[in-house]
This record gives sequence, C-alpha cells and structure tokens, in this order.
Amino acid sequence: MNPSIVFMYSGQGSQYYQMGRALFEQNNIFRSYMYELDAKVRELIGVSVRSELYEINKKMTEPFTRTLYTHVSIFMVEYAMTMVLLENGIVPDAVIGVSLGEFAAAVTAGVCSVDTALQSVVKQAQLVESRCEEGGMLAMLHHPSLFSSDPVLYENSELVSIHSENHFIVSGKKEHMALVEQHAKKKGIMCSKLPVTQGFHSSSIDPASDEYVAFLQKQLFLDPKITYISSVYGKPLREWNTDYFWKVIRKPIQFTEGIAFLQEEGNDRIYLDVGPSGTLFTMCKSMSILRKNQIVLPILTPYKTDLQNLDYILRNYAQKSATTVKKENKSMLAFVFPGQGSQKEGMGGDLFDQYPDITSQADSVLGYSIKELCLEDPLGRLQQTEYTQPALYTVNALMYLDTINEIGRKPDILAGHSLGEYNALFAAGAFDFVTGLRLVKKRGELMSQAVGGGMAAVIGIVEDKMKQILLQNQLDRIDIANLNSPKQLVISGLQSDIARAKLVFEAIEGITYIPLRVSGAFHSRHMLEAREQFEIYINSFVLSECTIPVLSNVHARLYQKNDMKMNLIRQITESVRWCETVQVLMGFEGIEVKEIGPGKVLTGLMRKITAEATPIYLPTEAKYEFAIPTISQPMSQQFNRDENRREGVEEIEEKPFVQQPEASVITTVGCKQFMQDYQLQYPYLAGGMYKGIASKELVVKLGKAGMMGFLGTGDLHLSQIEKSIQYIQRELHAGQAYGMNLLHTPDKQEREDQLVDLYIQYGIKAVEVSAYMSITSALIKYRAHGVKKLPDGTVSSTNRIIGKVSRPEMAEQFLRPAPEYLVEKMVRENKITRDQAHMLSTIPMADDLCIVADSGGPTDGVASYVLLPAMILLRDEMMRKYKYPKKVRIGAAGGIGTPEAAAAAFMLGADFILTGSINQCTVEAGTSDTVKDLLQQVQIQDTTYAPAGDRFETGAKVQVLKRGVFFPARANKLFELYSQYNSLEEINEKDKKLIQVKYFNRSFEEVYEKCKQNASQVEIDKAEKNQKYKMALIFKWYLAHSINVAIDGIPEQQVDYQIYCGPALGAFNRWVRGTSLESWKNRHVDEIGVKLMEETIKILDAKLRSFVMR
Repeated sequence: MNPSIVFMYSGQGSQYYQMGRALFEQNNIFRSYMYELDAKVRELIGVSVRSELYEINKKMTEPFTRTLYTHVSIFMVEYAMTMVLLENGIVPDAVIGVSLGEFAAAVTAGVCSVDTALQSVVKQAQLVESRCEEGGMLAMLHHPSLFSSDPVLYENSELVSIHSENHFIVSGKKEHMALVEQHAKKKGIMCSKLPVTQGFHSSSIDPASDEYVAFLQKQLFLDPKITYISSVYGKPLREWNTDYFWKVIRKPIQFTEGIAFLQEEGNDRIYLDVGPSGTLFTMCKSMSILRKNQIVLPILTPYKTDLQNLDYILRNYAQKSATTVKKENKSMLAFVFPGQGSQKEGMGGDLFDQYPDITSQADSVLGYSIKELCLEDPLGRLQQTEYTQPALYTVNALMYLDTINEIGRKPDILAGHSLGEYNALFAAGAFDFVTGLRLVKKRGELMSQAVGGGMAAVIGIVEDKMKQILLQNQLDRIDIANLNSPKQLVISGLQSDIARAKLVFEAIEGITYIPLRVSGAFHSRHMLEAREQFEIYINSFVLSECTIPVLSNVHARLYQKNDMKMNLIRQITESVRWCETVQVLMGFEGIEVKEIGPGKVLTGLMRKITAEATPIYLPTEAKYEFAIPTISQPMSQQFNRDENRREGVEEIEEKPFVQQPEASVITTVGCKQFMQDYQLQYPYLAGGMYKGIASKELVVKLGKAGMMGFLGTGDLHLSQIEKSIQYIQRELHAGQAYGMNLLHTPDKQEREDQLVDLYIQYGIKAVEVSAYMSITSALIKYRAHGVKKLPDGTVSSTNRIIGKVSRPEMAEQFLRPAPEYLVEKMVRENKITRDQAHMLSTIPMADDLCIVADSGGPTDGVASYVLLPAMILLRDEMMRKYKYPKKVRIGAAGGIGTPEAAAAAFMLGADFILTGSINQCTVEAGTSDTVKDLLQQVQIQDTTYAPAGDRFETGAKVQVLKRGVFFPARANKLFELYSQYNSLEEINEKDKKLIQVKYFNRSFEEVYEKCKQNASQVEIDKAEKNQKYKMALIFKWYLAHSINVAIDGIPEQQVDYQIYCGPALGAFNRWVRGTSLESWKNRHVDEIGVKLMEETIKILDAKLRSFVMR
C-alpha cells in the first residue's frame, strides 16, 4: 500500500521577503497562479502584494510584518505551491494547517473557493489592523510548564501553542510582550520574537471578533472532501461551522495534537510542508511521536534550495498520488496578435456560432452583424478602418478563446501588433471583451477620420539609415510608423511627402518601396488630433492591471502598473516597435511563440527577425515584475566621480567615506542651488491645497521656518486671495519664502488671467502651477514679466514657475521655451514686448518641475519609482537639446509622509520634495476640525478614487478619504448613471429617489436653481438645450457641495464629506503614533517639515555609511 500524502500549511511568522522567488521566476504554474491571485488582491485592496513581496531591493532578512501584506502573501504562496503539486500529479489524502495556514488547507480540501478564502484572509487582516492594538508573539525555548509557574508570563501573556517539550509560544499586547521578553532574557531563557504585529490567538484581537464572525456568516463553506485535520481541535473536522475561521486565529494552536492523531492511525505517510519557510518540517522532525518510517519533506525554504526540493519530490513521489493532474509544460508560451492588414473575408468561420455570447455582445456594441461583415461583407466595408479594427479585434478574441480551450492553458506572455495589442490586453485581463471592443471601435472611427495622409513599406533599409535619408532630403515631416523587422520599416506622413519619398527611395539600389492603400498617416505625429480625442474617451474607462505580462508597442517592454492608458494613447502617434518586441521574446529561453489571428503575417515577420536580429535579454526582475525600479550602478559607484555623470548633478567626495567612516556622510540633502534660489534652509515645499486648505497661516509658518508653502487659491474669490497675499507679505520678512498656487481652469480662462495680473501686481516671485495640459498665455505673461539679461549674457526670470506634472508630455512642454506661436500672438496683442519674447526663447517655461506620483486629489496614480527616474532622464535630454545654462531641478511629490519615503525620493534623484496630505491634518490647515478628526485616524488603506468635479464628464479621478464617509460610493454612482443615461428623465425612479432624498437632500429642480445662480448664461443656455449637460451640472453640484460641507465641518452631513487624501497621511499617522504628534492639535506644519527633513537626513546618512562600511 502506498503511503498517504499530507499537505501541511504554516501561518504567520513563516513569511519573509522573496519567499518562493525561484519558483516565481522559473516555474510557469507557480508564476501564473501568483499573478492570478495578485490581480484578485488588487481588486480588494488596490495594492499589488506580489510587487511588495518580490521588490528587488528587499532582502530576505528585512522585517516583513505588515499584517495585510503578510497574510495575503502567505496564502498566495501556499496556494500557488499547492497548484504546482496538484498539476504535477501529487494530490493529498489529508491536509493540516496552522493558524493562517488553515485557509489554504481549506481550499485544498474543497471547503471553500479560492476567492472566498482570499476575501476572508484580507478581511481578517484589515480588521485586526484597524480594530486591535498592536501586539506580538514570542517563541520560548523552554519546557511549557514554565508558563504556569512564572507570574510574569501568565499575567502578561497567553499560552497559544505548545510545539514540543522545549518549545512553546506566548502572545499578547505589544507592551506586555516587551515585558515578557525582557524578563525571559534576565532569567537566561532563550526566546525569539515572531515577525508579527498582532497578538494572534490571544484576547488582544477580540475587538475584531464580532465584525469578522458576521462577515464569515455570509460566506459559503462546505464540509471537507478529504481528511481535514484541525489545528483548533487537534483532530479531523468533519462538519464546518461558519465561525471556524475566527477560531483559527483566536484559539490555541493544536498542531502537535493533529499530527499525533494521524500517527495513531498507523498508516505510513509522506508529510509535505507546503508553507513558505519549512517551519512545519522542522517542527515535525523534532516530534518524538513521529515514527521512523514517516517521511517529512520541505519545499520552500530561505536557503535557496526550492527548485531542488521540488524536483526531488516530483521525481520520487508523483507516482504515489491517487490522481494524476496534467503536468507542466516546461517551455514558456507566448501569444501574439496581428493588427490591421491581416483581415480577410471569411475570417472567424464557425467561431461566431461556437461563441454566441461574444458574437451577440459585438453586435450590440457595433450596431451591425459582425458575423455578416466578416464572412460575407455584402457592403464591401471590411477594408474600411472603422470596420476593419472592430472586426479584427473580435476575430482575434474568438481565436484566443478557442485556442486556450483547446490547449487547456493560458500563455505566459502576450504581445500584439498595433490593433493586436488590444487583444493582448484583453487576454491579460486588463479589460473585458466589451470594453476592449468599445475602445477599438472609437479608435477605428477616429483613425478613419484622418485624411490627406499616406504610408509606405520600405524594405532593405535599417532604422538609422532611414532617419538619415529622411533628414537629408527634407522629409522630416515623415515618421517611422512600424519597425517590423531589422530591414522592413513602414513610414507615415502627408500624401505629398510620401509621394516625394517614393522618388528618393526608388533611386537607391537594394531598396523596395511599396505605397500602402491607406488614407491616414497612422502611427505618426499627424494623428495628434485623433490621439487627443481618444485620450478623452479612454479616460472614462477603468482598466485593471494585467494578470499576464504584456509587451507594449511603444516601448517593446512590459507594461508597467500605471501606464496602460498612456501606452494606448501614445500608440496612435508613435512607432510600433515590433522587431524589438520579438527580440525580447527571443530572450526567453525555450519560448514558443504562437500567432493568434487570421493569416500568418506575424509568423513570417518572426522568421525574418529570428534570422537577422539577436535576442534582447531583460533583467530577471524586468521579466516578471511590473513597476519595480532597479539601480543601474552599485550605490557606491553612484556617488563617486564618473566621466559620464549626469549634467548638473553635484558630486560627493569619496575621501571622507574612507578616512572618516564614523562621521556623517551627509548633513543636508537636495540641491544647494535650489535652496539658494528660493532662500530655503530645507529643500521642502508644501503644496497649495484647494480652496485655502493650504492657508495663509500655513504659508507663513513654513516661511518663518526656512521652508516654502503655496497658498491654495483654487476656487477662492480674488478678494480672498488678495487679502491673503497682503497678510503673508505683512507677516514674512525679506528672504522668507512663500508662493501662490495657479490652477489651470480651461473653461474660465479669464480667471487665470486675473490671477496672473494679481500676482504681477503684488510681486509674487514663485508660483506652483498645476493641472495644466498645455502652456497658456497667462503663464507666458507671468514668466515674461520677470525676464532679464544677466551680465554674462544669459537670461533668467525672477518670476519662477514650479510645474507640477505627472505625465512626460506635459513635463516636456514645461522644459521647452514658451511656444513660439503664442509668444508671437502676445507680441502682436501688446501683452509682452519683442525683447521679452526674444529672451523667453532662451529659457524653459519652468525653473523647476515637481513630479507628482500617487497623491491625494487629482492623480494619475503613477508610482514615484517609475515616474521620477524617467522624468530626470527627460530633463537631461531637454537640457542637452536646448543647451540651457542652468539646471532645471526635479522634485518629488505624492506618497511622502515618512522619512523613509522622503529618503527614497532623494535617493532616486529628487532635488526637493513637496508634501500635501500630511499638511491637511495640522492646526494651520484651512479646513474644519471635524475633517481633521477624521484624518487623524486614517490608515494607509483608507483612501480610494472618485470622479473629479472639474473634469467629471471625462472620467478623471481624484483620490479621497473613504473611511467614515459615503462620498466615494455616491460620487461613483453618479458618474455611473451619467455614463449610462442621456438625461435625468431616463434614470429609473428608484435611483432618482435615492439621489434626491439620500444624496442631495433636495430635488433636482432645487439643485438646478442653485447651479443657475453660479453659472454663466452660456452654460445655462447649453443646459436647457442639452439634457446630458444639464445632468452633469446637477451631479457636479454635489461634488462641489461635498467639498464645502467638509471644509465648513457641518456635522450632520459628514457622510457626504469629500476630503482629498492620499496614503501618505496614513503612513504619517503610523509614524507618529504614540508621540505628541499623534493628535492633530499638536501638529504644526513647520515642526512636521523640520522633523521630516532631519529624520530623512539621519536615515540617508546611516544608509550611506552602511554601504561604505561593508
């Protein structure tokens, strides 16, 4: 009789950074399930736990303790490891879990779905973090009788597990555990803290009980399908009670008793530790109850033997399992999808009938029969762009679904050529079929409207030579649209230029020139109008992160977390880097690439590329991680002299590092010139929070402390702003810095002009400009009124602009001189002089750029680790291009609430930092005490996204507080209704009543009357003619109203408060917990700034010295 197999699952305390990394990199099954679970996790908590777990800079030895992340990570790793075993033919006869490990055990035993288990894990972690005091657990290496005989132990902790005769675990509140640990060490008793922040299995987590049990009662649990050994009872669990998963973390652990029960049955067993660290393997091996013929094996351990351990188990024990599940296909599989040009009549064939739901959805979105178009094309429309693109997208999608059903697996990586990239993203789970089709339909419509353009394939020429020929023949209005293979390029431009290019290239021996039958200059600058319209359209959609890696056309690199929309927007005007994409695929060893779509165009191209080009090998972390930054040089080299160092970057002498290792390596951070220009003691700014939340008092406090704040002028009356300027100038002395916010208001250009005139009138020398999508005449006027020529002949402006940006295309506009056409227009209108215009042509529009990552309020949600290095490279490129004599400084904002975050920004190259959310919860902030009370309780996970009031119709988002308020849910409901209906009358009666009674507390008619009081006659006339516009006005009233009631602190409307807030405040609250700054009433903006900067300097100093001392 074959031995039975037992899967063992460990719980909290077994986690560490990089656990399972080797399998994630080299085992397709493990990796695919980690991606799949991580996508589910992101939907639940908005964070990629996988990215945190495998962050390349995190070492195994670093503490990994955040309960939400560790809970989820352990479950993900154990579930993925289980699936590796199952799909290789190792199926358990019994399972046993310890504490958190019982969730994975339950899924394996068929008690619940993986979704239910994951939601239960997340909910448990969230509740113990938010409802319970911090706690801890200690492993005591002594006989368990010590607990009952030592008053310090039994009065300050609870016995939660006995692992062996000389090993037991105690748990309790943080301060009590510190006392127990100190006591044990004094008595010479060996003990070790477990890497947890909660007192699991003790009364310290009881505050989470009622809410968690109520949650569990709503979930579906079944009785186990195989033997389920409970570590709560130490014996098999035959019937499942809904509150069992609460007992799992509250009751003492009886793992040893559970193993003893299995041993008493007398069967030979193979115990496989499926947990992340081999903890249960070690425990079992130390048990005297384990008979000699029992086999106990680990798989994952911190000792980098995971692959060898797994290989040994598969070779020796797979045949002993009762059932064989499909084995892993060892080679990687890539799917690539063709783009426009692969369409042909008859494509799709029987697939339309095989997948009637998809066919029906396509008909509904398109308004015509997709089957008829593809199979018969009776009206001859299949070759027209607006019909070609939806048709090809649909057929590609059908062929993808049919392929994965046939082969029984999904691909490991995806790519698509132009339009085909939408199919790749559909396959990767970025959007569903209908969403993708709507995007493609709009894309096709916009591209079909482009006229006067042309394209041509040029064969027998490489990219560099192509660029040279275009430049030499004054064909610089032509762009390279596709780089299909090393010597097959497609060019795009105006028809007249494409015709001229034909004569040039046909005169060159060895080159073939083939004009293409298109009406537009696709993938070129001439599609800018289509790109801008598509950007507005796509921003009304919410896209998900990919669950399968996708290579982008724009970069020929993997999509990163936050650039999905921008890649699709940029793809319209930029080159399709297909050759490089295939080269990246070639860099994956043993990869199989399969074309999914009609025809074999890409297959033919791949043969050429394989023969003519070499593979591109991505770094390991780049292959499998989205948005994980890497350091291109060792840290020690980054601070040494280097002939190729970046222009304008200050050097740090190497000598003190060697001769004085104990002295401070650094005593300040940031750019010295920046601090000199603004007369600052610290490179620290505070952003101009909306509607005077960044108050005049806040600005003055910072100015007096050697920092700079910006008055939040958004939506303030000009008279209020003028009075605030007078107050600030009266309170601050010469040399103390301050600035004003200048918010772009495209629908109220006169507002911008009035503000600039006011700033010029009062001699405001620093403005923080935000929300700009293009350079305006108001900005140019402000800049021009400060320009002057210096004695050395260079030009500068005393009116300094700090541009807040989160997108490279806007950063590029600020890094260029003022647009010539606008400058000339202003000269003609006598708004600036000819001399001013000339000087403006020699300096950038901004002195400094502040790069905004995932911030409170309006945000693109991009990670600073991705954004900041890219912007620094862009700055360097523009500095070289325009030969500016003075460096444009780059600052960082968004997510900065702790010294560690600030230190990371400076390590990434920031010249200064700007904070926002943390200043909103201070004495000086111009908002209500009620709001500050709410903000003081914020944790990292307590923010979410809601529609932006000023760009409601486009679907733009702001990050707001979700804890304690209903606003995000209500605002998102309004946008959902706006997107679905064309008028208020179309909305169903139930929703109309809900909005008027619960949300607005007044009728639509009353709200409309309020809107009319503040709207211009043009807006009112438009609303009367356009019912959807009227609906938007009424819904936007609620968004503005929610800000006002929050600032005013109206208590009975607290649920409607709209409070801009980012996760930085949650991080700050945790940092100051237990200190005088825990209460907002003790938080002063100047003291926070100084404390943050001084602690940042200490962290950087210690970190740099640690590098040198190694």
